[in-house]
Amino acid sequence: MYVTIRYLSVIREITGTREEVIEIENGATVEDILKILSKKHGKAFQRMIRSGRDIRGLQIIYFIDGKNITNLDGFHTQVHNQSELVIIPPVAGG
Repeated sequence: MYVTIRYLSVIREITGTREEVIEIENGATVEDILKILSKKHGKAFQRMIRSGRDIRGLQIIYFIDGKNITNLDGFHTQVHNQSELVIIPPVAGG
């Protein structure tokens, strides 16, 4: 199975890409994907994902196929073939 990952803002800067496609196993969850991405993208990505916050300390939001995972099964939400996971750090303004 394949899933598309889209990165926004500061997370895009850490990964060096806007989007990538990764191969996952059947029954994989959002948590499984984040573990794969943490290994691939290194310590800065790992720290951010582990803390659940971006470098400003604001909550990171995850959407799977257009739905916030907090409205599904959280990090245990299963991902399907050709799903899209969007990792969104909050936007701060002033």
